[in-house]
Amino acid sequence: MFKKVNLSAKVRLTAWFTLMILLLSAMVLVFVFVINGASVTDDPAGRLVKVVQNNASRVEFDNGGFEWNDIDFYRRGVYCSVFDSNGELLRGAVPEDVEIALPFEPSVVRSVYVNDSEYYVYDVFLDMTVTTLWVRGVIDSADRSGLMHTIMVLTWTLLPAILVLSIGGGWLIAYNAFRPMETIVQRAGSISDGEDLSARLDLKRGPSEMRRLGGTFDRMFARLEASFNAERQFASDAAHELRTPVAVILAQCDRARRKDKTSEDFLKSLDVIETQGHRMSELIDQLLSLTRLQQGVDRYPLREADLSEFLTALNDEFVPPAERGIARSAEIEPGITAKFNPTLMARIVQNLLTNAYKYGKENGHVALSLRRAGNTAELRVTDDGVGIAPEDLDKIWQRFWQADASRGEDGGSGLGLAMVREMAAFMGGAARVESTLGAGSTFTVTLPL
Repeated sequence: MFKKVNLSAKVRLTAWFTLMILLLSAMVLVFVFVINGASVTDDPAGRLVKVVQNNASRVEFDNGGFEWNDIDFYRRGVYCSVFDSNGELLRGAVPEDVEIALPFEPSVVRSVYVNDSEYYVYDVFLDMTVTTLWVRGVIDSADRSGLMHTIMVLTWTLLPAILVLSIGGGWLIAYNAFRPMETIVQRAGSISDGEDLSARLDLKRGPSEMRRLGGTFDRMFARLEASFNAERQFASDAAHELRTPVAVILAQCDRARRKDKTSEDFLKSLDVIETQGHRMSELIDQLLSLTRLQQGVDRYPLREADLSEFLTALNDEFVPPAERGIARSAEIEPGITAKFNPTLMARIVQNLLTNAYKYGKENGHVALSLRRAGNTAELRVTDDGVGIAPEDLDKIWQRFWQADASRGEDGGSGLGLAMVREMAAFMGGAARVESTLGAGSTFTVTLPL
């Protein structure tokens, strides 16, 4: 059985580049051999015939003399010479220390040995009207200056260089391309191990695909961090806030066992337990809603609708939590259309009006208004109650925070305003407060139009 070898992507990519270069080089060589078959196989006798015939066709007699400029007396290993009818050399080139004593014989490739070396000789007879000429070519039979030799030299010289460049370049490209991936793997491993959920990849260099992948991972890590923080916050809040009602229930149960004697006593204990149970249930529902809203678990689709009509209906249906002689007025600008979720908007209005009634003064006034402000719609709920101290304005949005001076009779859960801010942010808006201690508060929720 063969063991499967797991190669890295860089090695595979480099091997692929190298293989493609080899195949391409082989194809080019085959193509050259096939297309230039005649040229490749003419060494050296074929080259001799071609060069001599080509030079013979270029011999010209003009203005009482011969033109030698167009003749290649040495080309591709062939030495050419021009002789007159008496065999006298007119112009040309011959191999060094080689003397050919053969008589002229037209259009025949002959072989002659000089100094133990074989040479090919080829003659062409020219009738120039004014005179006759012989063009003789000589070439060493062992000459390798032809196309085939050139191709082989180039192949064995350039192919190793091309391979080295392809392997080195392929490895360098693969290394630079996958180096961000190594960073992603290392940092993602560190984050997944829980070492630091706030860490981010923050890739600034590398291929655009890797930077987009890093950005996707960063967004995923941000979501995971928010999810873990929300889960941790939920567990902490639940443990902290449920401790009191649980303690009351247990204490009441213990008291009922020891001191309650009549059915009326037991019913009173049950009323206390039921009240605390309802408080726990309401608290758990609010915590779950807030956590799911932060995590995006629950779906709250936004739709475009008439916000003015919606708020008018909510204001008419609102039932005050307690009759304390507080009057309510509404000033809603008609025709304001925005994208919002009806469920979340209803909760925002309910929480703000409940808060205004709870902390408003006896026989006071609560006002609800809606108006356009630039590219936003502003929902305002104003009361003339106890107000909020300047140092506490930022704290009111925190979970379970309540100022001692502004507690109502039951104190509430301290989650209403935290939920208002989260729900407004979910719909693309924001929540803020303006308040004067002892004079009242104005809560404003803005939504984009």
